[in-house]
Amino acid sequence: MKKSKVFYEIKGQGKPILWLHGFLEDHQIWDNIYPTFLDLGYQIILIDLPCHGQSRFLGDYCSMKEIAAIVDQILKENKIENPYVIGHSMGGYVGLELLLLRNIQLTLLHSNFWNDSPSKKDDRNRVIEVVKKNKRLFLQEAIPNLFAEENRSKCKAEITDLIKRAKLIPSSEICAITCGLRDRSDLTKLLNQHKISIIQGEKDKVVPMDSMLEKCENLKSDQQVLQIKNVGHMSMFEDTESLINRLKTILIE
Repeated sequence: MKKSKVFYEIKGQGKPILWLHGFLEDHQIWDNIYPTFLDLGYQIILIDLPCHGQSRFLGDYCSMKEIAAIVDQILKENKIENPYVIGHSMGGYVGLELLLLRNIQLTLLHSNFWNDSPSKKDDRNRVIEVVKKNKRLFLQEAIPNLFAEENRSKCKAEITDLIKRAKLIPSSEICAITCGLRDRSDLTKLLNQHKISIIQGEKDKVVPMDSMLEKCENLKSDQQVLQIKNVGHMSMFEDTESLINRLKTILIE
């Protein structure tokens, strides 16, 4: 893998919390969330994952394992041990791979732990072809669909901003990371080996609540799913207060 740079910043002192954003996002999605925990005395680590934000990537394939290795190296360089990790969507997939490399306390936020089905892999391949032809159209359709339909009006400014920032990502990098999403591993085994927290949106179409509950029923461990009512895939914008409260129940011991 060839990388040109990875942007990250560290704020404050205390128990570290690493915030990992999702596909087509960057560290700014946490701007309404992390200050609460900074004020509570936590150390905050914000990263733009490869192919996103201010982090660039050279190559046609970017796997979740590669990204986790980059994140792990950043933690090593800054001597950060045993962090809480909040992984939104794709960030959760990276968090699961990171758990294979080091001791962390992981929260999956609107994320999952299984791999893509054959039909989902086909969808990823279609995304790649659409992005190659018309990235702008893809972003204008995909990003609003991350929000529950009834929340799109009140979150119009946030949706517009997300699209604006995602347009800055080179098409080649969107395709590279989509390949990595398509081919990621099934890491269900980790839910039986570690205590992993799950926060899920009631109306999330990307990771439907019924799918999550069904997968959790098949686990050997008793897995709790914390639900946020009336939100889709983007609770940090759709219901900031409820997300902060859910995170407090996990992080504040």
